[in-house]
Amino acid sequence: MPPDAADAAAIIRWILTEGRDFASISRFVNALCQRLVEAGVPLWRVTIYAATLHPQLRGFGWRWWRNRRLTEEVRIQRGVELTEDYRTSPLRGVIETGTTLRRHLDSDGADFPLLAELRREGGTDYLAVPLNRIGERFPAVAWATDQPGGFAPYQLDLLEAVRPAFAAVIETAVVRRTARTLFSIYHGQHVGERVFEGQIVRGHVDLLRAVIMATDLRGFTGISDQLPGEQVVQVLDEYFEHVTLSVHAVGGHILKFIGDGVLAIFNAEEGQDAAAASAGLGAAREIVARLAAHNASPGASVPLRAGIGLHFGNVMYGNVGAPDRLDFTAIGPAVNLAFRLEGLTKELKRPVLASRAFAAVLGEALPSLGRHAIRGLSEYEEVFGLPEHAVAAAE
Repeated sequence: MPPDAADAAAIIRWILTEGRDFASISRFVNALCQRLVEAGVPLWRVTIYAATLHPQLRGFGWRWWRNRRLTEEVRIQRGVELTEDYRTSPLRGVIETGTTLRRHLDSDGADFPLLAELRREGGTDYLAVPLNRIGERFPAVAWATDQPGGFAPYQLDLLEAVRPAFAAVIETAVVRRTARTLFSIYHGQHVGERVFEGQIVRGHVDLLRAVIMATDLRGFTGISDQLPGEQVVQVLDEYFEHVTLSVHAVGGHILKFIGDGVLAIFNAEEGQDAAAASAGLGAAREIVARLAAHNASPGASVPLRAGIGLHFGNVMYGNVGAPDRLDFTAIGPAVNLAFRLEGLTKELKRPVLASRAFAAVLGEALPSLGRHAIRGLSEYEEVFGLPEHAVAAAE
């Protein structure tokens, strides 16, 4: 039975109520396509594309197949616009100019390789339409059917009737996802999630028990004096990538990049002090190993060396700053001590130094390097190194 106005109204109502509450776009698309099929639209395949702001990704795609009853998400890498697949895609014009494309696959569509492939697989009709423009490009949805003769007029009418509501939900979901992604990229996933969920009140901080890691790229002043600006940035990026991968691999969080330094923390949940210390130590060792491998590679432009300070204690973790410019960070004496230890690595010629508090909760013994004066502290602090590091390791 052909769908009527009541069918369209029911689907639109569902899109704008239950549909918009789905946790993922994939689940929403899957449920919507099933409803359209039940309403009499013989969908066979559905493809959705939406651009995003991301350092590595151009956008996201979602693909639904009737016979599989699922929707898969596809990450579209930057540079895809230079490929032959994109240049010959039927979605290109829809995405770039917002034009609608309709092809009866049993009589035309040979001008696009993808449509010729769909025809060979049994497709009979293809309709690609733009959704609400986001930035410079249009999200797009392509509806395909294998119904003999293609889509009937009343089926196209239903697809067009639900398009504005569908576009609004996709737009909201994509913008929200882009915002969450950017928060995570610029503030770290842990901080990004907190900020995105509403922890934005100035002065609101939590007391956090954690391992604090402070790192610094050795010799950066000389590097920046000797190399052109673009190469200096490349060196920094390489260093930050080695540190970030090492920290994230053991569940740590990068709080910020400070010049050529990095501040990271490893949360210690209740009763998990030793686990947090072990994670911090593992990250430190991985950083040193990664930099050594980097320096040994033929393509290394300059040698990279790090100073790393590790401390365990309580930090104040939250929003600090001016009313219109906040920073979500960790502050307190524990953070200061971690940076003081990092600075001491130059004097003691060790790449990694740890505090007495860190050594006390760690599950393995560290060699003591004696008591040393720490700037800002009235008493000497006992400092520990790693057993595998010779005195000359940090030069």
